[in-house]
Amino acid sequence: MMLSRIGHLMAAGVLLSLAVVPVAGSNQQNPPRGWWRTESIVKELGLTTEQTARLNAIFETTMPELRQEREELERLEAKLSRMIQDERMDEASLARQIDRVETARANGNKTRSMMLTRMYRVLTRDQRVRFDQMSKNWTPPSGGRGSVPALPPAPKPDGPQGNPAPSDSQRRPG
Repeated sequence: MMLSRIGHLMAAGVLLSLAVVPVAGSNQQNPPRGWWRTESIVKELGLTTEQTARLNAIFETTMPELRQEREELERLEAKLSRMIQDERMDEASLARQIDRVETARANGNKTRSMMLTRMYRVLTRDQRVRFDQMSKNWTPPSGGRGSVPALPPAPKPDGPQGNPAPSDSQRRPG
């Protein structure tokens, strides 16, 4: 039961992480930002007007908090960079700043994960499966931050729900 819940939350985060990925240009291979507002996706998923409104409301109400958390993270990272360059800086001070940076990063990730979980719950089981199928045709934007990990297979409605095998990028050499 607990494993199933964790699997669902992980799938929700990965599945809907496409909601806030910035997209450069109009490449059809990339998911559009605010995918729930794209006519072809709305039609293919069969999203209702209410679902689209709920997805948009979740996104719009969470974005100010995410922006604020991102700004705080960038401020703390900049300070850490300056501290690292200062040869007189002691390791204890660096360790405290690293803790601040990682706490800020964790807070942003938590906020984003909660947003994506709320969005995931708006979709029906059938819509989640269709979204997974659609997303297999999308390629993540290149680059570091904001790139999208490969999506796991959609859980089988009536089958056992085990852990999916790790992708090549998740395997450790060894």
